[in-house]
Amino acid sequence: MNTLSVFSPAKVNLSLKILGKRHDGYHELLTEMVMISLCDRMLFSEANDKKDLLILSGRKVDGEIEDNLVLRALRLFRNFVGEGGSQKYFRVELEKKIPVGAGLGGGSSNAAAALWAANRLSGNPVALKDLMVLGSRLGSDVPFFLGEAHAVAYGRGEKIHPCPPIPPRTIVLWNPLVPLSTAMIYGGLSAPSTDSLTDSETLPKISSLLSDGRGFNDLEPVALSILPVIREVKSLMAASGAVLSLMSGSGPTVFGLFDGSGEAEAVRQQLERHFKGWSGVFETLSSPAFSG
Repeated sequence: MNTLSVFSPAKVNLSLKILGKRHDGYHELLTEMVMISLCDRMLFSEANDKKDLLILSGRKVDGEIEDNLVLRALRLFRNFVGEGGSQKYFRVELEKKIPVGAGLGGGSSNAAAALWAANRLSGNPVALKDLMVLGSRLGSDVPFFLGEAHAVAYGRGEKIHPCPPIPPRTIVLWNPLVPLSTAMIYGGLSAPSTDSLTDSETLPKISSLLSDGRGFNDLEPVALSILPVIREVKSLMAASGAVLSLMSGSGPTVFGLFDGSGEAEAVRQQLERHFKGWSGVFETLSSPAFSG
């Protein structure tokens, strides 16, 4: 029986700018992201019965299992391939290590891994660009995880502009283990109306973001109104030598980028002493999560 073991990484947003709210209800945004070494472990194998099976361990995942993004991704892949292609079903063992509802993209990464693994175990009938389009139907961050480890996303987050790898950094994460609803965070924004920007309109904004726009998250003020401790954690990281300290995505995870692992571990210990929640030391990634 064919099996495939996959590490499904988290990400952090090095910047996140909200350009406005579109007429379709989505927010037009611009965000720089990088994958990190905090990963869920996923083991894929072909199922004997004509039914996908998801077995969860590790961190608790809320919601009905049939609504999990992994199973939705497998169904979407099978429907896209159609009757003329592979109609394989899969057993997936998912060990969750990435905090849930944390702004780290764990669910989106799992969905991307499911699309990639299903394609790989089916003989790669679907091109990567088409997998990315499929991924965008599941969530705005999914296409990012199918591409390079460092990229700028725009539109509602589903359009990807790949970037060269960033210099390796050690990263400290802190999470209060209190999930924040992405819908609630975006719902608390006051954003001007805008049309969806064209690629030509967006490219200069990407250049500006990469040159001098890092270190700003437009979703932070809303999250701070709910969890003021985010500000205290950011301040501790900045005072301890972080090159950059920011809330990731829609939060509530806060990260700090450091030049050395020893310095980062000392900061993690301070966080453990002064704040409740979870913390860890990881590295930024320079290679794609899924390739070949």
